[in-house]
Amino acid sequence: MHLSADKIQEFGNTEAITCPKCGKSVYMNLLKATNGIGVFNVSLVNINTDLFAICPECQSLFSVNKDISKRATKSKSNNFTMVNEKNITFIRELK
Repeated sequence: MHLSADKIQEFGNTEAITCPKCGKSVYMNLLKATNGIGVFNVSLVNINTDLFAICPECQSLFSVNKDISKRATKSKSNNFTMVNEKNITFIRELK
């Protein structure tokens, strides 16, 4: 067994929020990154799940607050109103 998975998938979109980097009102794309223990790249146990947001205007990448990430990934709906400009942190520009 080894630490694996680094599975990244599209997770949805935020409601309209103001991007802290470019200041535009946008619907950010959400990505879910999951790390776990697995065999042959098949995840058996998920250890860590993080959410990331990407601004479609300025291509900035943001991490989502851990508590909000947990709540959002456990939510059965695609309503991500809990992800907003107050609980995301700039990481870097992707362009």
